[in-house]
Amino acid sequence: MDAEERTVAHLKASGKPFVIILNCVEPDKAAAKKLREELENKYKVTTIAANCEKLNAEGLLNVLKAVLFEFPVTGFDIDIPDWMRFLPPDSTAVCELLDRIKAAAEAVKKMKDCSAFDNMLADCKFWKPEALVNLSLSDGKAHVDCYVKDGIFFDMLSEIAGDTISDEFTLMRYVRGTAEAKRNYDKIKDAFDCARVNGYGIVQPDDTDMSLEEPKVVRQGGSVGIKLRATAPSYHIVKIDVSGEVSPIMGNASQSEGIVQGMMNGFESNPEDMWDTNVFGKSLRGMVKEGLSGKVNCMHDDTKAKMRRAITRIVNEGRGGVICIIL
Repeated sequence: MDAEERTVAHLKASGKPFVIILNCVEPDKAAAKKLREELENKYKVTTIAANCEKLNAEGLLNVLKAVLFEFPVTGFDIDIPDWMRFLPPDSTAVCELLDRIKAAAEAVKKMKDCSAFDNMLADCKFWKPEALVNLSLSDGKAHVDCYVKDGIFFDMLSEIAGDTISDEFTLMRYVRGTAEAKRNYDKIKDAFDCARVNGYGIVQPDDTDMSLEEPKVVRQGGSVGIKLRATAPSYHIVKIDVSGEVSPIMGNASQSEGIVQGMMNGFESNPEDMWDTNVFGKSLRGMVKEGLSGKVNCMHDDTKAKMRRAITRIVNEGRGGVICIIL
């Protein structure tokens, strides 16, 4: 190994960034360019052909820039439109961008490798191919601005909403319907949360739900008063724990024992996958869900009416008393 190879090997072993300066009288000549390319291909290190005796400030600055591009990348930031920050991680546009970033990042080790970000969005469905890459050589960081194609905003809205939103008209219609649904949900949200925690939640009557009856004059002895009466619906949310079970029989004793043992072993390693086991064309999760739904739906209308009347009496009359519910 000659001195040149030993020097390059020593610099690489040190782990410090460096470039090779090919000192030649006429760096623009074809022979100098050919030798520079041969050295660069041989050592895989940036090589600069220059006449060191005539190197001016601009040439020296180019050398320093080349050295800076040999420094390792300490990190990079990806900037996307603000509205896309609300998209879920499994959104098609986000997944497409992440896949391209991961593929490009594998080749990025040094600052000069950041050119891999330039064309990483080529042929994307949702993203424009031109990514703006800004390098901060002082701290070894890269900042990449990514831009979405025109019309993608409505595509992402449709994906999130589960409904077709193709223009401003359909967007306004959807927002109006969603706002109405949100107002209705806000009325029951606290009661629903209370039922989830304590088992029972009550939706308090709203001013808009009150029905005011005509005032009545009340005479009691020598006194005269007025009686005001109002009615309003209140909604009671009750948490009912419904239990269900299935016990499918699979083949004879030896067959079923092996299948059951395999399912139990699978439950210990991955419980979620076990519930997705297909038996007789249905998953175990689906079977249990059908059993629960059957119990919930088996309550007859007359039973519901009796329960409603009983709760109405408890609220209006049952202070400290006992009410017997006969189903």
